[in-house]
This record gives sequence, C-alpha cells and structure tokens, in this order.
Amino acid sequence: MTTPQHPEDFLRFMRMRSATEDGIFWVDDTRLGVFEPEAARHVSATNWRRFVMHDRLIDMVRRRHSPEVRWSQVRSAWLTQLHTLATAEHHGSLIDRMERIIDERLGEDVDLVMLTQDVALRSMLPVALTGLTSGEAELVRRDLEMKLLRLISPDPGGTWHHLRFIVVQLRSGLVVRRVLRQRAHGKRRREPDLADPFVDMLPELGMDRALDVVTAVLTAIGGPPGTAAASLLYEFVRNPEWQHRLTEELSAVDPVEFRTAPTHAAPVTHRFVKEVLRLWSPPLLLVRRNHFPFDFGKTRLEPGDWYLLSPHLIHRDERVWKQPDVFDPDRFLPGAPHGPADRTCYVPFGWAPKKCVGANIGTVQLMGLCQLLCTRYRLTVDHPENLSMALRFAPVPEDFRGRLALR
Repeated sequence: MTTPQHPEDFLRFMRMRSATEDGIFWVDDTRLGVFEPEAARHVSATNWRRFVMHDRLIDMVRRRHSPEVRWSQVRSAWLTQLHTLATAEHHGSLIDRMERIIDERLGEDVDLVMLTQDVALRSMLPVALTGLTSGEAELVRRDLEMKLLRLISPDPGGTWHHLRFIVVQLRSGLVVRRVLRQRAHGKRRREPDLADPFVDMLPELGMDRALDVVTAVLTAIGGPPGTAAASLLYEFVRNPEWQHRLTEELSAVDPVEFRTAPTHAAPVTHRFVKEVLRLWSPPLLLVRRNHFPFDFGKTRLEPGDWYLLSPHLIHRDERVWKQPDVFDPDRFLPGAPHGPADRTCYVPFGWAPKKCVGANIGTVQLMGLCQLLCTRYRLTVDHPENLSMALRFAPVPEDFRGRLALR
C-alpha cells in the first residue's frame, strides 16, 4: 500500500487506517504508528524515563563521555523556575507585551498567521531568555522566525536561503553562549528566565549542553505558541456565537483576578482555548526512536525502531470522542457526553512525564489573547466562512488576513 506524501493526505490516510486497525499499525517498513491513547501514553512515558543528554561536542572529538545528565533534571529546573513566574505580575507583563506588539499594527491589513507568530514569540521571549541587547534579541528572533518559516512555508527556499539560515543559527547560538558565560562570571545580571537555572549547572553540563537546553526552550516558544494563536483567531472569527460568549464573560471578569488565576476567573474562555488546542494542537506528528521492547499483541516495537505519535489523530478518534470534527468547547463541561473518554485522550501538550513544561503559561498566553480580542480590539476578517486550514508541521490557516482596531 502506497503511503501519501502530502501532509494533509498523509494524516487523512493515517486517520482511516487508525480507525480500522485499532490505532497501532506499521505506517511503512520502518515506522510504527502508535495512535491508541493508552499505548501512546505508555510508550512515551517508558522511553522518557531514562532519557539523558548527548555528550558535549568536545567529548565526542576527544572520544570520551560527559557526566550523565538526565533530561528529567533539566525539566525539573524549568518547572521550578516557571513556578516562580506563575504570578499575576508576570502573567500581566506577558499580556501587556502582547498588547504593545498588536498596537504597532493597528489599522493595517495584515497576515494574521505572521502577526500571531510575532506576538507569541516577542511576548514569550523574555520568559525564555531576557536581559538581551536590542541587537542580541533581534538575532535570536530572526533565528526562530527562519526556523518557523522552514516548517510552515510551502516553499522553504533554495541554497542561498539555507546558507543564510545556518549563519543566523550560529550567530544566535553565540548570543546564548555569551549570555550564559557572562552571567556565570558576574559580568551580566542574573535574570528570572528559563535559561538562568543552567548558569549554576554549567560545570556539570558544559557550555555545549547548556546551549542545547536553552536552544530547546527557545525553539519551543518559536513555533507552537504562534501556530496555536493563529488557530485561536481562526476559530474566533468563524464562531460569532462564541465571540459573544467570550466577550460577555471577559467584560465582566475582574482584571486582577484574571491575571492571578485566568482558568478559574474565565471558565468559558478556558473551554474555548482547550477546544482550539484539541482540534489544532501543534505539531501534528511526533517521530521518536524506541529504546525498550513493547508487545502490542499483534505486533512488537523493538529497541531501535522508530514510531509516530499524534495528538491530532487521538483528538479526532471517533472511538474516544463523539463528533470529533465539530468545534464545541462545551464538550469540556463536567459530564458532557461528547467530552474525552478519559485523561489520556486529551494531550495537546504531550504525555506525562514529558508533557510540555510550558503548558500552563501557554494557556495563560492564549487566554490573554482572548481577553485582548474581546475587550480592547475589534478583529475584522472578510468572508471568514471561506477560510480553510492547511496541515503542515502544524495547522496553518490559509490566506488568513484581517484588520485589528481599538474598540
């Protein structure tokens, strides 16, 4: 059987096969699709348990090994730092940054996909790496924007574009190295961001692995948050009844309470965000290499085999969701008959214990965007009923242009 190559055709093909083969099947000779919720959770958790960081470059050159550092240690450092940032002050700063960035483009006819990428990236960058000069911040942003365009653009560019991408990537890496080194030597102030915990871990990590860690968190803010924000705008303009419900709720909510605990203060808005992430969570497919044997009854996954995971396919599985293609945030009301069969069926941020550490702040960012759309701005899109979603590395609304004005 020939496997389609175009992302949309491939996902449609995977969905049909998943429905008829209980969610676990060989996609081709080298990759096993694991799209059954419990199996996906089990494989992901087991493979993550002892996952360690790669050796440093200098160790590979000298044919030696670095001291073992598990990614769970890195994750723990991130979670500790994020806990200190989960305050009304920091949430408010994030929303204020989004507001300033949107204000720069008021009244213009803009590509809303690129606007939301810019808003998401620039507002989240200080959470990942702050205290940069304007030149340093511009280099890091350019690197992340070029990485994103290579993923969402149907035309990634030619040789010259690729060489330019490599140069920008190297220069951005030098910025991160300089920041970490100067913080470690007291030449730059320590900052409450997701890079700072690894200044203290430099002797154990080494600069190469510390760069990997900071690059990982920068890459995480440089793609998924923006594509999720674009999907949120997509459903916002296509569902005027939900615009009305969100506006009604957010106009009445206390701003301080919203910034302190948004999911508690605005439950309707929280359900709206959860449904956007159910339908359009990025990325659409995850490719992993297996490290342990798994017996699924009709087939086995051996160490060294490759497997695919997909929140997108699990979120549209008719065996665990009723009417999965219908946009309805009320499916997340307690006891809703068309809600998730259990917690393993809703995984927009991945599976524990490897679930995205930025899940909470990502939710705050999307809810903050809803608040701005409903209380500060008026978004106009011509013929929203004609909009469609392209499926690439992530869902991307096609020809999505509009105008934002103050209410």
